[in-house]
Amino acid sequence: MKNEKYIMFSLLLGIILILASTVRFETEVIPDSSVTMRGFPFFWLHHQTSSIAGAVNIWSVQWISFAISFIFWIIISIVIVFVLNRYRKRTLIR
Repeated sequence: MKNEKYIMFSLLLGIILILASTVRFETEVIPDSSVTMRGFPFFWLHHQTSSIAGAVNIWSVQWISFAISFIFWIIISIVIVFVLNRYRKRTLIR
């Protein structure tokens, strides 16, 4: 039961971290196109606001980049949960 709790907490923390990673963005402006890319460590959410046809509002998810970023954040969250668990056990022993 205890391990399932840590796994669920790690997954929840990973989801929160990947959603928070959209704070990082870059805007790529080339003639007749403007795309804002969001995500960390890879840009996985793209928002196109203008094109050769005029103003548009297109959101797209780059699924490979999303999967790699999600795995990255899940690994980080597992490490965080592991370190916090070890620290908590050491403080309870003393």
